[in-house]
Amino acid sequence: MTNDAPIRDAPRPVLLAYDYPPNDGGISRLGAGLAEELARRGQPPLVVTLRGTEAAGLARPGGPVIEVSPRRGRREVETLRALRALPVSTPVIATVWNPEATLALLAGRRRLTILAHGNEVMAYHGKPLKTRLRRAVLGAATCVVCNSRHTEALVRAAAPRARTVVIRPAVDAERFRHPGGKAAARRRLGLPEDARVVLSVSRLAPMKGHDTVLRAIARLPDLARAGLCYAIVGQGRHRAALERMARDLGIAANLRFAGFVADAALPAWYAAADLFALCSRADPAARAIEGFGMVFAEAQAAGIPVLGTRSGGIPDAVTEGDGGWLVAEGDDAAVARYLQALCDDPDAFAEEGRKGRARVLRELTWRAYVDALLDVL
Repeated sequence: MTNDAPIRDAPRPVLLAYDYPPNDGGISRLGAGLAEELARRGQPPLVVTLRGTEAAGLARPGGPVIEVSPRRGRREVETLRALRALPVSTPVIATVWNPEATLALLAGRRRLTILAHGNEVMAYHGKPLKTRLRRAVLGAATCVVCNSRHTEALVRAAAPRARTVVIRPAVDAERFRHPGGKAAARRRLGLPEDARVVLSVSRLAPMKGHDTVLRAIARLPDLARAGLCYAIVGQGRHRAALERMARDLGIAANLRFAGFVADAALPAWYAAADLFALCSRADPAARAIEGFGMVFAEAQAAGIPVLGTRSGGIPDAVTEGDGGWLVAEGDDAAVARYLQALCDDPDAFAEEGRKGRARVLRELTWRAYVDALLDVL
């Protein structure tokens, strides 16, 4: 079913999104992309968001906006006032279950769709009141839209009565098409032009599994290892531990820590890579998991094959043999086999990258996302 026309017989939808441009991040991008696609269809949502405090950041989409105070207390009062002024039949899309969806229910909004991402629907430890509140809010929604089958399972465990659907997030494929090509990107970034470049893009934290890739590199024969460069984009407190581990493994020369990379520069890093690898693992104690893994979709949009783990929602972001592969959490031996294969047959990996981009254009577009969302509003 295609819903390329405006929403019919309904008031303008409300997008209740405190995390919204100019903020950066996955939820902010999701809200912005959703607003832009609805506007393209002639039904721009009324966005209720926080009054901007950042001087720069992501461009905020055009369209009607109600800004509320970022201060707790005032934020809730102003949000409730804005929502209660709307017709009771107004569909509300809340980008997270709390506080946005909670406030929508308190305002008497019953036509409520909640977006679920992963970490926020994992089990709480020693928080019975918050557990009960979440169960009530998720269970009262018209629909909870989950970004992966794993996230859907978490929602159902948290709120057995919740009505759920899986809609995989969209990516702007054109944003990640780098016009200059691989060689130009490597020259610009100072990466070796004749190396096999493996890329990770994420914050530097233990759950992201950079250590698995380091151990895999150390497993390679000398000849393969000498021709491999591992570029790590992102920042975090775990960097010192990774640098120390690389020295201990004798592979420090293979690493390039890029640190924080501005949003506009990311496409060049993807374009420079032969393989994107992120070997995340779940950390239930820290309530941390990959709900989907947007970086896998971004890399595939750039035409780069991806290597991930069978962890959380990553199997929804990566289809084995159609743009990438999956290994078990912590399986550095399996990762090493893929790295060796990259060194032996880079053309096969390039072909896998082309398949991944075709999959993104086929399945992970904003048109497909909003088509599916409109079916449940």
